[in-house]
Amino acid sequence: MLKRTNINTYRKMLQNARTPEEAVMMEQLRAISQNIPALYMMLTVAAIALGSTFVETAPPFLTYGVPVMFVILTVIRLAFWKFGNSRLMYPDEARTKLMQVEVLTAGLFLILGIWVWSLLPYATSQERLYLSFFTAFTGASSTICAISRPRLVGVCLFMTLGVFCLLFYDWNERFYFYATMQLSVTYLVFFMASRTYKLRLAQSVVLLNRLNAENRRSTELADTNQSMALTDMLTGLPNRRQFFQDVDAAYDPSRDNALPVVGLIDLDGFKPINDVFGHTAGDAVLVETARRLKRVLGDKASVARLGGDEFAYILPRTVTQKEAKRIAQQIVNAMNEPVRLPNKDTSRVSASVGYSSRGFPVKSARDLMEQADFALFRAKEHKVGQAIEFSAHHAESLMREAVVHQALKKADLEKELRLVFQPIVNSTDGQITRCEALARWDSPELGSVPPMEFVSIAEKMGMTQQLTRVVVRQALEYLRDCPELPSLSVNLSAQDIISRETSDALVAMILTEPEHVRHRLVLEVTESSLLNDMEEARYNLMKFRFMGLKIALDDFGTGYSSLRYLQDLEFDIVKIDRSFGAAINTAARGLGLVATIQHLCRSLSIECIIEGIETREQLETARSAGCRLVQGYLYSAPLSAGDLHAYLIGEKHFPTYRQLLEDGTRDVA
Repeated sequence: MLKRTNINTYRKMLQNARTPEEAVMMEQLRAISQNIPALYMMLTVAAIALGSTFVETAPPFLTYGVPVMFVILTVIRLAFWKFGNSRLMYPDEARTKLMQVEVLTAGLFLILGIWVWSLLPYATSQERLYLSFFTAFTGASSTICAISRPRLVGVCLFMTLGVFCLLFYDWNERFYFYATMQLSVTYLVFFMASRTYKLRLAQSVVLLNRLNAENRRSTELADTNQSMALTDMLTGLPNRRQFFQDVDAAYDPSRDNALPVVGLIDLDGFKPINDVFGHTAGDAVLVETARRLKRVLGDKASVARLGGDEFAYILPRTVTQKEAKRIAQQIVNAMNEPVRLPNKDTSRVSASVGYSSRGFPVKSARDLMEQADFALFRAKEHKVGQAIEFSAHHAESLMREAVVHQALKKADLEKELRLVFQPIVNSTDGQITRCEALARWDSPELGSVPPMEFVSIAEKMGMTQQLTRVVVRQALEYLRDCPELPSLSVNLSAQDIISRETSDALVAMILTEPEHVRHRLVLEVTESSLLNDMEEARYNLMKFRFMGLKIALDDFGTGYSSLRYLQDLEFDIVKIDRSFGAAINTAARGLGLVATIQHLCRSLSIECIIEGIETREQLETARSAGCRLVQGYLYSAPLSAGDLHAYLIGEKHFPTYRQLLEDGTRDVA
């Protein structure tokens, strides 16, 4: 017969069935084949027992020959069943095998009947009873092994009953009459049980087929979900999760000097396209970026979209650092090509690239990502369209950043942070109109840490909210202790603007102060801080406005949506970015822009301040553009509380504009 099939083979069998009937037929054959060893064992024992019964009376070829032949045929058949190459895979094969089983079974029962008939002349009355028992019981019990196939069971039972009646039925012996009746009913019950078994089998096969189909669909759905979870749906590239898995897989610390190269790409000028032409145009730019990256990198690297307008790639170990530099520059060049938008307009973006180096030891794949991220940050810091490799200078900066990071985590900010104050002066009379509070950190471990350094690290650490709370608390204390100061402004970071937790904490803190203190507090926000979540920023800023605080827009003119902010958020104060102030006397366009901003603010009843004024010439040009309120080193660097107090109580004075004109030798303070 057939080899026993495992569950996977069985599933394939059912999948190959074209109809439910074929699936049932294949299952019938599988069930019969599993009972073959038991069937042959039962028949072999029965044959040996029957032959032994007639050893002394019947000829040897009937008592020894037939059982020995039967044993030999049984061994051959079992060996063929166990070691043969038959497969239960296709319906046509199963149909052929079933026909073979039915023919072989009929032949076997015929041979057994002839053998019993040959032994009858040598049988005593008791042995005749045994022969009848052998015929009736052995034939019927054999059908149990084929119960899944009613047709085969019917053939076996019919032949058994026919042989029994033909050889043993005697009208003069009531025993055989009643035995024949009982066998007929018993065989009928066997046959009906076989049909019931087949019905249940058919139901089970259909159910299993459905379960297999559902499992296949579930597997396909899981594979699809897995693919979707690791794929960026817009560009078809691997997403952030897949990329990090690829980086981990590419990193093998056992291979020295054979690290992969990780590169990060950030598009410059992408947001204006989204703002001006809409998200459809932005999506088109991202799809085109993915196409160009695949064109440049080809099969020699894997590329992914990390999110937004940020992409990444991995170069294999076989790529040299010189080739990595060339590839990074090719990416920059490819991104500089014009992009065709869906509305047929043409636009242009550029790309900044930072990539890791093999010249520095790393402890994990994430270190390669940090190298690339740091190099990208430096690339965007210099100018757009740069490709920069992580360098020794970057490594020093990264080490310094780690040291500052640890010191900041352990810092007692209430004690270690202090405020300095840069005056905002009315250049006409030299009076202080307000001051900007600036945080300084004096670390017991590192000494005085530059604000640009610790603020940027605090942003990465998510600690700006703690810094802001300390700065606002100290600013309120100073306003409370110094009634001479007209007002004091405090900067809020991008994280502060979109954090309800921080805004609620600041509101609760400010509400504890009397009106004459809190109404002198000004909150400054930068244009860039509004980009992340405009609606959340508006919601949080309105909380402060309802309390009577003034809101200032810092670094005005450096973003892409300045006028929109003025319209939507109703700022009280606009501070023109220091880049305009520093170049105002050298660029005619700069002067025109400053004059335009000043005129716009005047028409909207917004107070306008220009930053970065460091020379008398810049002040003259700023005043010619209409700016009276200025902030810059021409008047003063940030002052301590004690130095500022001297100006507030009149012990010291800033020169008026007329005095500055008369004193042309005044340098930067």
